[in-house]
Amino acid sequence: MHKPLLFLLGLALAGNATAGCGEGNGTCYYYKKGELKGQDKCAVTTCAATDQYFFSTWAWGNGNEVAITLSEDKQGTLVNGKPGYMLQLPFKDERMLCYAVEAGDELLCNDSGVY
Repeated sequence: MHKPLLFLLGLALAGNATAGCGEGNGTCYYYKKGELKGQDKCAVTTCAATDQYFFSTWAWGNGNEVAITLSEDKQGTLVNGKPGYMLQLPFKDERMLCYAVEAGDELLCNDSGVY
C-alpha cells in the first residue's frame, strides 16, 4: 500500500539528489530516565534525500508511533516534534539506532537496521 506512494514521492523529488526509502521490522524500545519503560515489535520506514529531507516513522505493535524528522530550518532533528539527536549504539547491537529527546531524558531505539 505504501510502496506505490513512496515510489511516486521518489519520482517527484528526482533530480540531482540521492533519495531513497527503507522499510524493516524489529523491536522498538522506550527508555525514560535510563529505565526501560516499554518494548514491542515495530515497523520502521525511513526516507531521505541527501540534505533536502529526512523522516522516519516507527509504528509499534501496541499502537504507539514515533516520528523523526529534520526541523524545517534544517537546524536539527525532531523526535515527535521535540528537539533531539541520533545515537548509534554499536556496542549493544550493530543494527541498533537510538534517538534522544534533548530536554526530556527520553531515549527511543529500534534494532530494525533501517537508518
